[in-house]
Amino acid sequence: MSHMNCAPKPYSRDHRRTGQGPARAFAALLAALVLAGLCSASGVAAAEDSPGWRIQVRNAACVTGQSVLLGEIADVRGPMPAEQWKILAAKPLWPSPEKAGHQTALSRERLLAMLRHYVGQEAEAFVLPQQIVVQRGGRAVDGAALERLAVEFLTERGTGLRGDMEITDLRMPEYVFLPNPGDRLNLQMSGAVLPGRNNLLLEIVSGAGKATRRFAGSCFVNLWRAVACATRPINRLELVTPDMVTFKRKNMAYQQKAWDGSGGPWRVARSVGTDQVITLDSIEPVPVIARGNKINLVFESPSIRLSVKAEALADAGIGQRIQVRNMQSNRKISGTVQDAETVVVR
Repeated sequence: MSHMNCAPKPYSRDHRRTGQGPARAFAALLAALVLAGLCSASGVAAAEDSPGWRIQVRNAACVTGQSVLLGEIADVRGPMPAEQWKILAAKPLWPSPEKAGHQTALSRERLLAMLRHYVGQEAEAFVLPQQIVVQRGGRAVDGAALERLAVEFLTERGTGLRGDMEITDLRMPEYVFLPNPGDRLNLQMSGAVLPGRNNLLLEIVSGAGKATRRFAGSCFVNLWRAVACATRPINRLELVTPDMVTFKRKNMAYQQKAWDGSGGPWRVARSVGTDQVITLDSIEPVPVIARGNKINLVFESPSIRLSVKAEALADAGIGQRIQVRNMQSNRKISGTVQDAETVVVR
C-alpha cells in the first residue's frame, strides 16, 4: 500500500505497447456480448482483424467501490461503440484500497500480471503506463489535463508579449490526486511570462479556499520577433543608418537584449558583424556633447545660479553624466548633460 499524492517526475505520455499479444483485441467479445449477452471467463476474445481502437490504462485513477473497474482505470481510444465500451468498462478487477484516501501502486509488470489474471491474455494488447496509482475516493487529474491547464494559464498571461509565443518543455507532475471532489487546482507565477525558462506553482485549493498542497512546475517560452541585424560590418563609433540595418525573425529567449530598431539616433559602442543581431548593449545614443567640446558649466542651487566655461572630457548624450574641466580653476567636475551646450551641477 502506497500513500502518494503526486508523481514528482515531469509528465510524459507513454505510447509504447506491452507484450507480444494480438493487435486485434476485443472485437469477437464485443460481438458475443451484444448477440449472446454473456462473457467468457477472461471477458475478452481476439478478432481476426484489428478493430481500429485500443484500451489505454491511465497512470493515476480514483475508484469508488469495493473492486476496481476496468472503466475506472482505462479509456478506449478509437471508434468503439459506446454500448460495447459500457459493458467492458463494468468489468471488475482486483480489490480497491480499503479506506478513502488510501492508494495502491502497481508497476507496469505487476499491472500486466493483474490484467492477465482478471481479463485474460488479451490484456497484452493494452497500452500500459510505467506505473499506475489507484486511490479510493477523491479525484485524479492526469498529466495531459495539467498540461492543458498550464498552456491556458501561460497563454492568457502572455497576451501582452510582442511577437509569436511558443510554449515548450512543459514540466508538470505526472498526475495529482485531489482529496475531495470539490477541490480545485490553481496555477501561479511570481512574475510576468518572459522569454526563456519560467517557473510555475501548482496549488491544490480546498472548497474553503485554502491551499492544501503545492507542487513546482516550469516551462520554456520561445518568443519569435523581428529584430535589427547588421547588413554589413559596423565599426565602433559609427552612426547607425537605415542602410546598415535589416530585420530578421529571432527567438527572444536567446536574444533578450536585441534592439528592435526604435529610438535613436544611435552609434555603435561595440563592433557588430554582418548578419549579427544588434543588441542594446552594442549601441549607444549619439552624443550631443563630444570630448573636447567647450560648454557652459552651470552650478544651480535654490538660491544661486553660476555659469562658467568648461571643456568636456568625454562624449555624452542628454541626461547622461559627464566629467568636465573648469577652464578657470582647472578642476574636474561631474555634471548632467542638459543640452548640446550645457552641463548642470546640482
